[in-house]
Amino acid sequence: MASTNDDLPTTIIKSDRTGRLRYTQQYKDEVLAAYEASGMSGPAFAEHCGLKYPTFAGWAARRRRENAPAEAPAGEQQFVLAEFGAPAGPGGLHVELPGGASARLSDAGQVGLLAALIRALA
Repeated sequence: MASTNDDLPTTIIKSDRTGRLRYTQQYKDEVLAAYEASGMSGPAFAEHCGLKYPTFAGWAARRRRENAPAEAPAGEQQFVLAEFGAPAGPGGLHVELPGGASARLSDAGQVGLLAALIRALA
């Protein structure tokens, strides 16, 4: 990719017999690192680099899958952090679910609703 921006990678790109461009893994990693540092949207960055957005989005999705934390095997117990008292207010309940979601209850009547939500998410 030829670029006037010194932050972007410059690597020779090869094409296969059908004319499709082939990129090295190093090139993909450099492009994704530059994207993460750019603050640009995915479509805008892909256009800036001269890539088709579906190609670029596939690279980004693959990286997210490879770097995602492993999920617990089916049937294995996952813990939920629950705090009583000050963080949710006097007599309140604060629940943090796996993945970062959280809920704050201030009324005991909301416990059934929270339980239904947790069951739906599990």
